[in-house]
Amino acid sequence: MGCNLSPAHLKSSTSSTTCDTFLNIVSFHFGKFKLRRNRFRSTDLDPRRMALEWVVLGYAAAAEAIMIVLLTMPGLDGLRKGLVAVTRNLLKPFLSIVPFCLFLLMDIYWKYETMPSCDGDSCTPSEHLRHQKSMMKSQRNAILIAAALVFYWILFSVTHLVVKIEQLNQRVERLKNKD
Repeated sequence: MGCNLSPAHLKSSTSSTTCDTFLNIVSFHFGKFKLRRNRFRSTDLDPRRMALEWVVLGYAAAAEAIMIVLLTMPGLDGLRKGLVAVTRNLLKPFLSIVPFCLFLLMDIYWKYETMPSCDGDSCTPSEHLRHQKSMMKSQRNAILIAAALVFYWILFSVTHLVVKIEQLNQRVERLKNKD
């Protein structure tokens, strides 16, 4: 049905029982009356709400994964030389992901250590929910850090192996042409 949000209804005692699913909060913003409805929804876990550093790390991990797939995909022999050259040129800039991930990991650890605990009946349901969301965000970010580091290591190894294979194929060709 919805909530009656008239000022007279908000002052009445029944408004809290009829609108408790929306948790209506009246706030004053720049001197204007503003009604804001907060719902218990997982907007904190929404990728559109991620902080900039996590978005950058996510895009870097996705770029690494795409390069790994393109380097290991069979049938792209014509493009492989260009892909290897591009990947080799991007390995040094992508190396900055390692200290960046370590910094973000320390940030997660610091937030975990300084986070107030919410055990048993010591907190309200909204505080408990906030605590759970914070833990889920930290776990998601730790997985993102691990994925970025693993993708970088795999990309470095695969690029090194593809270059070695190219060098060995050239040596085999030279030996065949010599005979």
